[in-house]
Amino acid sequence: MVMIFWWVTGLLLVAALAVWAITFWHRRAMRRSPVLVANSRYMDRIPSFVRAQRTARVVRVLQVGIAVFAVIAASLLSGRIASERIQTPEFSSRDIVLCLDVSGSMYEYDAEILDTFAQLVDTFDGERVALSIFNSTSRTVFPLTNDYDLIERELEAGAEAIDFDEFGYRLGNRDYSEDKVRQYVEFVEGTRGIPDEASIVPDGLASCAQVFDRAEEDRSRSIIFATDNEVNGDPIFTLDEATQRVADREIDLYTFYPGAFECGPRCFEELEAATEDQDGELYESSDPEAIPSIINEIQKTQAEVMGATPTVVRTDHPATGFVLTFLALVGILVLGWRTR
Repeated sequence: MVMIFWWVTGLLLVAALAVWAITFWHRRAMRRSPVLVANSRYMDRIPSFVRAQRTARVVRVLQVGIAVFAVIAASLLSGRIASERIQTPEFSSRDIVLCLDVSGSMYEYDAEILDTFAQLVDTFDGERVALSIFNSTSRTVFPLTNDYDLIERELEAGAEAIDFDEFGYRLGNRDYSEDKVRQYVEFVEGTRGIPDEASIVPDGLASCAQVFDRAEEDRSRSIIFATDNEVNGDPIFTLDEATQRVADREIDLYTFYPGAFECGPRCFEELEAATEDQDGELYESSDPEAIPSIINEIQKTQAEVMGATPTVVRTDHPATGFVLTFLALVGILVLGWRTR
């Protein structure tokens, strides 16, 4: 933008000076080399000739005045008139960790959750998102980031990979290509570190709480926790201990419970009590469209706005100088043509 100002200013100034120089050099040359015409004294008494001379003098004065005005206008433009104001930028400071149980009973819901969340990424503005998955052990698919292209790409790839009926595949009544099986295996890699155990929910939640960084910053932190709470193994933490660790780090907990296949009401009641004891919210639904409701709740209740370092914002106002310079140049050209 600065270069454009200088180029426009320079061109207009050169053009104005060139027109002015050519016009007055021509006039001066005409005065130095008068053409003598015999018997022309009487012309000074002709009214039309007198008016023409008077008009010519007025035009020359106007040319000088407009040329001076053009130089002033061009200087005004090159001076870059601007206004300044002090502004303190504001930005969203939300961190959201998707914490998904990828045990066999959750595949259908995980795929829908990931797909739905990928569609919501376009509504984010400054939020950082991470994805952590767990079964008997945990794996961070990607850490907290606001690279929304990466987030959307990874979520869509995860939704496609997890859309896999492992039980049907093992029983031989579902056929998948080698690429599909490989895609699924690669996605859940690292979540089956303990043999003969699955869906270690408390340890998975505690691991998700460790994904948050920048502990010294005042940021709003949320975990979207999706699980059916059907634990098959010996966890290190109890569910109450895991939710307490989340609360101790000032992380808001949003639990998504699609329903349990085996343990029934006990799984729900335990999950509900552990979530609500730490002021979290539990969404009981078999419809993964509950995720947009969770996102809306996060954005509504956690609109933490952090003040950044005040900065001086300078706004250029070139319009006046440009218009005046342009009009002056047009005036010089018109008067130059008039006196040619």
